[in-house]
Amino acid sequence: MRNTLICTVGTSLLNNLKYAQEPIKEVFESKNWHQLALLLLDKPNSDRLCGAEINSITSICNKNLLAQRIRLILLVSDTDDGKNTGDLLKLYYDNRKNSLHFEKVEVRKLEGLRDDNVKAFKQQGLKNLVREISNEVRKFGPEAIAINATGGYKAQISFAGMIGQALGIPVYYLFEKFSEVIELPPQPVALDLAFWLNHYVLFEQLENEQILKKSNLEANVDSEYFRSLIDEEVVDNETLVSLSAMGVLFNERSRLQFAKQVNTILSLIPQDDTQPENKIINLRDDHGQDILQEFAQRIRRSPYVTKIINSLPFNSRRTNPIRRTSADGIVEFVLTWTDQGLGLCIQTTGRNLAETNSIALHLQENFSENN
Repeated sequence: MRNTLICTVGTSLLNNLKYAQEPIKEVFESKNWHQLALLLLDKPNSDRLCGAEINSITSICNKNLLAQRIRLILLVSDTDDGKNTGDLLKLYYDNRKNSLHFEKVEVRKLEGLRDDNVKAFKQQGLKNLVREISNEVRKFGPEAIAINATGGYKAQISFAGMIGQALGIPVYYLFEKFSEVIELPPQPVALDLAFWLNHYVLFEQLENEQILKKSNLEANVDSEYFRSLIDEEVVDNETLVSLSAMGVLFNERSRLQFAKQVNTILSLIPQDDTQPENKIINLRDDHGQDILQEFAQRIRRSPYVTKIINSLPFNSRRTNPIRRTSADGIVEFVLTWTDQGLGLCIQTTGRNLAETNSIALHLQENFSENN
């Protein structure tokens, strides 16, 4: 049931209010946002004065494109005008006198999304746009969400449309001279799940750590395929690598597609029919051996685990359980919920890197502490 609307926000409302007639202009200049929201509620919500966001949200609701108005998420720019517009819209849609009232309205600032810093816009703003929408998809699923991509910077609007189409969310847009929103037509977004699976550890490492030294990477990111997915920057003669906004989107979409196809993918990987209690467990004589022994006995129940090769050195700062994988089926799995970062080196049935990473994702999903 579609009940959440994610709305990119520009500043057309503030620009309109600057030239409005009294008393609206006077209240605007005093920055009395509460009073201004009440004055806007006296206007028809289709009035051009109300700006692109209110006009487009009105059209979306009037066309019954939302089953319920539960949550409205306003994604605003990293500017004072962006914050003020978001605050005003929140007051407007929080008010129960509003015929299009939402039960919960949130304003979220996209760090780096500003027009006076090209580098920040590219390396932070657009990535944060992807992450905010992707987080909602992870929590509630694409079927609960719609995107209103009418407001904001042109690049932001375009990318919001691409995000929605990549993640399976309808995207609506109100052209300036139109009286109602249209749904943006789907555009193909390249997805090579095998490529993602082969480089899963790298994508997750870049997602979690944000920036890595290129010299420390095990993968070769100079290939043509990586070109649009990776940003590089030289600092103090060291090349630093991060995911581009498109790379963040590619990672999110691939993760979503893998979740949909995981049973089919796993069915193609051989299983070990050895009884779990007969699978070998080898551990080093270290602290935490009792915790590792208990976890090893649990994770060897997976039909894709053949034995526990050994325990790992401590990795106390890791946030992702998958530390490393290899084409011969080895998965290094860290118990990130332990203070020391205890870990195991696990032999799986994976016959290549894609299969091993598929198993690693399966183990992470089914044997992490929260599962």
